[in-house]
Amino acid sequence: MTPLILPLVLAAALLGAPSVRAADVRLPPFEAVDIDATPVSGDELGQGGNWLLAVIDGGLPSARRFLDALGSKNERFGSNVVILVVGSAEQVNALRHAYPDLGQVRWLRSQNPALLGQLGLTGVPARIALHADGRIASRRAGLGRTPDEVARQVRAWTGSIGSVTNDDAR
Repeated sequence: MTPLILPLVLAAALLGAPSVRAADVRLPPFEAVDIDATPVSGDELGQGGNWLLAVIDGGLPSARRFLDALGSKNERFGSNVVILVVGSAEQVNALRHAYPDLGQVRWLRSQNPALLGQLGLTGVPARIALHADGRIASRRAGLGRTPDEVARQVRAWTGSIGSVTNDDAR
């Protein structure tokens, strides 16, 4: 009878312990600036629906490869896609002007070298899919298997506001 008491006590303790579900993980606080150099905090970024934070390093070639992949299907995205560039204002402006066909994406910048760690990222480029309340739905690092995969994942989470037409390219 005594051998049964210990497992019962352990089971009761485990059942009473609070648990944190993966769906309750939230975007940690961080600071950045927008293209007008206005400070923005991470908790201000919820757009009233699903949104995505893409983090790139403005000084690495992978930033352009990621943005090429994001635009590979000629999709235009809304302001619920936030591109956070770790780098200088010049790097952000160069990327922003090189990729106008991405649509109404929101561009942010940070020069904080600790930002990746704050966001729980191990590398860039990275995508963090978020619910409106800041709960993280998924985190993905890297470029993906194909360029189409990046655009498809972003579109599936955030939707798109249309596509680039030949008239737009003129």
